[in-house]
Amino acid sequence: MEPRPEQLFHYQQQPQDQQQQQQRQRPQNVVFMTRRPEQRPESDQVVVYVIDELTLQMFIRKVYLIAIIFILSTSVTWLSIAASGFEFYPTIPVPFFVWLLPILPLILILDCVPKIRYTFPWNWAITILIVILITFAGACFMDEIEFLTVLLGVAISIVIVAAFYVCGALCPQSFVPGILCTAVLSCLFLITLFSIGIVLIFVKSPVLYLVFGILLLCMTVVIMPFHAQYIHGRLQVVPLFDVLHCSMTIYFHFIVTFSALCIFEFYMKHKDD
Repeated sequence: MEPRPEQLFHYQQQPQDQQQQQQRQRPQNVVFMTRRPEQRPESDQVVVYVIDELTLQMFIRKVYLIAIIFILSTSVTWLSIAASGFEFYPTIPVPFFVWLLPILPLILILDCVPKIRYTFPWNWAITILIVILITFAGACFMDEIEFLTVLLGVAISIVIVAAFYVCGALCPQSFVPGILCTAVLSCLFLITLFSIGIVLIFVKSPVLYLVFGILLLCMTVVIMPFHAQYIHGRLQVVPLFDVLHCSMTIYFHFIVTFSALCIFEFYMKHKDD
């Protein structure tokens, strides 16, 4: 049964009278939103909604619009610093890692506290704060990188992110990584990156930096198509209430891709050292 535009169909597995009687006994506490009603869970405690095409398209546009705003705000700030030669770190003597330290607790708050994650203005405040912290952390290095290098890195990063999101949104699902493949590869990449990161604390080798950058980019390339499927409703669940979370994930993919490209540039400058 295909949903009609501007409607949400509520699929019920039991007659209405019987279901209302059960609702008085125990409330239904799980909402399952999907574009595939045949995949709905077999449980009388699950309320299943089929998302129509219009609602899904509005969600997708909002996700990408917010992600583009985040990416442009950071990119314009970095490009302005690189073009003007403004020395951000001497002016604000805070090391880059100090800007990065609060990000993990903030992400954990968004992921683990639903009342904050889905409540305005707390979700917006934390998300914008994360973007500002990442922007300031990157600004510590922008006076050391040439403007054209930053511009090229931003442009290539946007192209890479856009290409793999288009791939995840449009390519046949048999050609893009599924949830199991993505999870296994991501774990392997994370373990390897963590190990190399520990070694880099003691051994400053351009080759190790290059390997770290390659693995970082590969991990992001694996995750991006899967996340695109998640946003476009190609998986079992549609994240209709997670607009900010999905937008921030796209922003993270841009930042990681740009960081990997900066590592490649660092290797090219110091490979003969």
